[in-house]
Amino acid sequence: MSSARSDVQLHCMMADSQQLRDCLNKVAKEQKYVNPEITIEEISSGGANYTSKLFTAVVSEAGKEDLHLFAKVAVFSESMRVNLPNLFLVEQYMYTELVKWYETIERESGVPEEDRLIFCKFYGLDATLYKEIMVLENLLPQGYGPHDRFHSIDWPYAAAAVRDLAKMHALSFAFAKKHPEEFEKALKNITLDWPAEIMDTIIRQPFSTAVKVVNPEHKEAFVKFMDEALKTPYFDILKPVNSKVAIIHRDYRGNNLLHRRRDDGTVDIKIVDLQTLQGGSPVTDLIYFIFTGSDEKFRAQYFDKLLDHYYTELSAAMKRLQLNPDEVFSRADFDYEMKEKLPFGLTLAVFTLPVITVEMENAPQVDESLDISKFNVEKTSDLYAERLNGVVNDYVKWGILK
Repeated sequence: MSSARSDVQLHCMMADSQQLRDCLNKVAKEQKYVNPEITIEEISSGGANYTSKLFTAVVSEAGKEDLHLFAKVAVFSESMRVNLPNLFLVEQYMYTELVKWYETIERESGVPEEDRLIFCKFYGLDATLYKEIMVLENLLPQGYGPHDRFHSIDWPYAAAAVRDLAKMHALSFAFAKKHPEEFEKALKNITLDWPAEIMDTIIRQPFSTAVKVVNPEHKEAFVKFMDEALKTPYFDILKPVNSKVAIIHRDYRGNNLLHRRRDDGTVDIKIVDLQTLQGGSPVTDLIYFIFTGSDEKFRAQYFDKLLDHYYTELSAAMKRLQLNPDEVFSRADFDYEMKEKLPFGLTLAVFTLPVITVEMENAPQVDESLDISKFNVEKTSDLYAERLNGVVNDYVKWGILK
């Protein structure tokens, strides 16, 4: 690397650091800190985040309680910006607009506090293009943390995560019914129009990797299935078949949730990383959660139970929001939608499991050079082969892969 280039990069890093400090100073002032000391520390996502650099900050002042903050600073190459121009705007919209609508709907519907969907507290943002910053509450000091992506989910965690997913989908249904014009505006604000060729590349690159590790007895059926599956554009897969359109998370997995286990073994969940919101079928979020976070053993014991749990919680949440589940999304509707969308789980596993199971040292580097069209995990792990073959085994057992 040339000395001139090093100087430029150092200058950019210093400018970014000052921008983050300015943003945090603004937040501190808004929170009534007069002469605060702000300590900033960069943290790692452990190979689980590819769009932002992450920081924690502590705002301190004599006589006041420390304020614990979490900041996301956009790190996005120019080519990714061209293909995904509104990725960060989606999360900004969620925290500044959509969360308020959801809170109003819950309050007006009389939903008890303990049954409301509580998002991470939002403190502010700097919307400067190319270096967007979002400041949220840091939940880590309260005992929250991400799920370990190298281990399968267990039942208490899955039950809590699916409960909150059901609440989020029910709120979307209520928003659509009670404020239809605003709901349509929301769908326009969160629509991500990814070029078809980019999505095709993202999925096809991991497919060639998957073929190499699929067990020989299932390889032919797997290739046949994937050849057919890849004919359907990714965003078409997300569209409802027998459900109304919901605002879905679209990346609902352990690294985008924070959780805390109580003394009694139950789990609290906070949904984070809301930059992938999209209009679509609610069951695709459920499928995403299951096949990105569980192993074959978990699904053998809990797959059907988790589907039942999701619909029970969804129905209860809709009723609390004064909706009639039989009119909005009945159990028969849900069962049909799951049957039609279940094949998506195998396609999903093919292109998400390399990232989810990658060792940190083999993960793509998060910086301004990261290009979505070249995004790929070159070196997969033994866990990847185990998880993928577990999914393949399930699809053989269910008669989908044959």
